[in-house]
Amino acid sequence: MPLGIGAMVLFAMVSVIITGESLFLFGWFFTNGYSTLGLLSAFTIILWFAGKMLARDIYADKSRFKVTLKYSTLVNLVIWSVFLLLHLITNKGIDTYFGLEIPLTLAVISIFFTPYTIGLLIYNTVAKKLKNAFAQQSS
Repeated sequence: MPLGIGAMVLFAMVSVIITGESLFLFGWFFTNGYSTLGLLSAFTIILWFAGKMLARDIYADKSRFKVTLKYSTLVNLVIWSVFLLLHLITNKGIDTYFGLEIPLTLAVISIFFTPYTIGLLIYNTVAKKLKNAFAQQSS
């Protein structure tokens, strides 16, 4: 059994490094529904606020790297903070491996790799939509 868990953790870490995202891994690792539900709720809410900030920064013609880093870091810090806080509140016993070490590791990896993967994709998509919207307004 420990070999199976080790393989899952190794797969998770490699997939997070490659994609910069780790949200889909919770179905495999965590049985704490409240923390996962909190993370998903926080994700939905922070994406709206951070998306507004991203569009404003793109419109202000700020540096792509700085904007992407700011957006990705904000989103990841909020969702992982909510997850860890809810995990600490809703669990009587602290499972340091699955409850703290893996989420903290995934959070750090996500914060470092998301700006260069999905963060750039989101930036480019929003920038293109803004450019098209302004082009239609000028016509």
